[in-house]
Amino acid sequence: MHIHVEDVELAGSHAPLLLPTSLEARSGEVTLVAGDPGYGHVGLALAVAGRMVPAAGRVLVDGIEDRARLQRAVALVDLAGVSEPDGGLPVRAVLAEELALAARPARRRDVLSFLAQHEAGELAGERWEHVPAGLRTAWLAELAGSRRGVEALVLANPDRFGGDPFAWWSVAHGLAARGLAVVVQCTHASARLLRHPVHHELGASA
Repeated sequence: MHIHVEDVELAGSHAPLLLPTSLEARSGEVTLVAGDPGYGHVGLALAVAGRMVPAAGRVLVDGIEDRARLQRAVALVDLAGVSEPDGGLPVRAVLAEELALAARPARRRDVLSFLAQHEAGELAGERWEHVPAGLRTAWLAELAGSRRGVEALVLANPDRFGGDPFAWWSVAHGLAARGLAVVVQCTHASARLLRHPVHHELGASA
């Protein structure tokens, strides 16, 4: 899969939500997008996933405009206000929902089995927001990547919860190694910590 975001702009109620932004994401690769925190990141993620129509520019998948395919093939991981789990829910409830979205058995014993595989069985009753940020991102990304038909993931600003950026960066590369196209959104500060070249800047043409 090759996703090409070509000079996409998004309109807001009173001001542009996203200034012209371009990026490319390919199967087996990680694409890093850095920018200031805010609605621009959310809008870009929605555009990549075919869930928001650009005011200008276009999003191509394998060379053509196909929003339906993007909606089927791109999973949004922990996008604020969209796919972000309720932090007050117990871990078992969040994971049960994510397992169900992946069309996997989602009974209590299935959740406990998932946690046991990740050596985290003691966290089943904890509030989701109390789980270390790196674990939350890893679990959500793993389950999103296992959904039927998913070919690409957008890891939506995992650095907003703090923690070690190398934790989610490693997760992203593990998913790419499985053949997924992975877009990671973060702040400039996180990108500097990673000491990795930023592929694209939010709100500026690439």
